Formats: sequence, C-alpha cells, structure tokens
Amino acid sequence: MWDATSRGRSLLGFSVTLTRTKIFFPTALVCTVAFLFCLNTLEKKYPHTAHESLIYLPSGKFLKGAALGYDELISDILWIRALGYFGDHCKTDKQYTFLSHILDVVTILDPLYQPPYEFGGIVLAGEAGDVDASIALLKKGMAHVRRDHPRFYYFYFFLAFDYMYYKDDYLTAARYLEQAAKFPESPAYLARLAARLYADGNSPAAAIPFLQEMIQSTDRPDLKSQLVERLHQVTHQANLNMLTPALDTYYRTFEEYPPSLAALVSTGIIDHIPVDPRGGTYYISSDARSVENTIKTDPLKVHIKKNKGPRQKDIPLPMRVPEYD
Repeated sequence: MWDATSRGRSLLGFSVTLTRTKIFFPTALVCTVAFLFCLNTLEKKYPHTAHESLIYLPSGKFLKGAALGYDELISDILWIRALGYFGDHCKTDKQYTFLSHILDVVTILDPLYQPPYEFGGIVLAGEAGDVDASIALLKKGMAHVRRDHPRFYYFYFFLAFDYMYYKDDYLTAARYLEQAAKFPESPAYLARLAARLYADGNSPAAAIPFLQEMIQSTDRPDLKSQLVERLHQVTHQANLNMLTPALDTYYRTFEEYPPSLAALVSTGIIDHIPVDPRGGTYYISSDARSVENTIKTDPLKVHIKKNKGPRQKDIPLPMRVPEYD
C-alpha cells in the first residue's frame, strides 16, 4: 500500500498538490518502477548503456492502458526522470535523444499537468534543436490544460518565441502574443511586443524580452544558465546589428570611416557604445570597415528556415486553441 495525502511537488519552480489515498500497486506500476530502478542502476555502472535503454520505454498510449488508473503516479515518476535526464546531459554531452519521447509519455499519462509542457517547450527547441517537437508539445498542452491555469498564457508566449526566433515567422508570432496578452496574468508589455513584431521583420533584439521572461520563469539553475548564455549571444548580435550600419552612416556623412567607435558617439550617430554582456569589447577593424569584438565567435544563427508567410493552420484564431494532432 502507498498512501500520500496532499503531497506537494515543486519541480522547475512550479508547485502542485497531489492527493492519493490507499493506492495499490498494479502489475503495470510494478513493472514501470522496476524498469526505472534498473535504469538508474545501469546509469551508475554504464552511463551510455542506461541512456540508450530509454528507447525501450513504452509509448504513453500503452502505459495509459496498462496503468489501471494509476496514470498520474507513473507520470510523476517519469517526470522526475525527465528532469534528471536533462540535467545529466546538460552537464555532459548536451544530447537529448530521448527527452521528447519521455515528455510525450509523461503528458499522455497526465495531460492536465502543466509544467512538463512548459519545460519541454523551452528545452526541446533551445537545447535539443527540435523546434517542431517543441511546438507540438506546446499545442498539446493548450488542448489539455485548463484555460484558467495561471500560466496558461505561457503556451502562447513560447509558441510566439518559437515562430519568431526559430521559424522567422514574425506574423504568426505576433498573433500568438496577441492571444497571450488577453490573459489577465500576462505581463503588460506583451501587447507592445506584439506590435513590435508586426513592425520589425528580422531583428535579434526582438528576442531579448522573450529570453528575459523565460529566465525569470524558471528556478532550475541548469536551464537558467543555458537561457542566460543564449540571451548574451542574442544581445551581442543585436549590438553588432546596431553598430555596423552606424559605420556606413559615418562614411556617407564624412566620406571616411571613423577612427574609433567613440567618434560615432561624438557625432551623434549613436547614443552610446553598447556593452557586451559576455565581457568582450567592441572595436573597429584594421580596415575600418567592420565592427569586431575581442571575443571571437561565429555569427549567431537564429532562424532554422524562412517562411514567406504563416501556414493557415499555424495562425491562432481569436480565443481558439490551435488543433493538436
């Protein structure tokens, strides 16, 4: 017998209270727990073998039928496993091969629990590089989580980020933000940010408010550090995008390139020399035709692909949840 009353769990900075009374372990539950116990044992002795064995985790539909009513308990176990899996790989190889599968199983077993959708929406796109899986999981959450959940607007918010940052689809992103702004719990600036996306078709600076909000929304140190690093990269790219045209403006005005960035400030072309949050310093190259930084990095690749326009099924109609396949 397993009995728990008002059991609170706080994962990824979110809290929820679960009530379980007089729970008897069915065969499916015992098998699942045994599977996870063996997985943890293997992980200690043979890390790579244990990670590969996750491919044998049954599908969510199979486990939901075999759990005999104990879906949420098995979902809890696998949700904790998903967080551990992410944490382990975040510190090592940054390969998240089975994370999407684990989160899919978790959300099939307990479709009303919001945190796995939000966590997966951030990590699958930003760390695993699977933007389509991120979008699918967020839309799945919108179809199942109650609309009066205090963080429901984050589904629209993260979908807007995915379409803007990875898909280069600013129109769809702006429409999702418009929907997010209608929720009373959402930040007041979302409506202004939506207007900015409508007006600004391709600027890394538009991603900065998104990343800042994402950093504030999580208490997990490993995820927060990844988001902060991404924010620094985007800010650096936005700084370059501001400084480079300023050189051309100076040349057109004075028919020569500036001797230093300070000349751009003294002539009023820019208000200030931006600060690199990574700790580097901006300077004008030896040929005076480009802006460089003391920290050498490749140009930030923001978007995965360019769309001429949003697909009809991607556009959220007013106050309607997009379909989830």
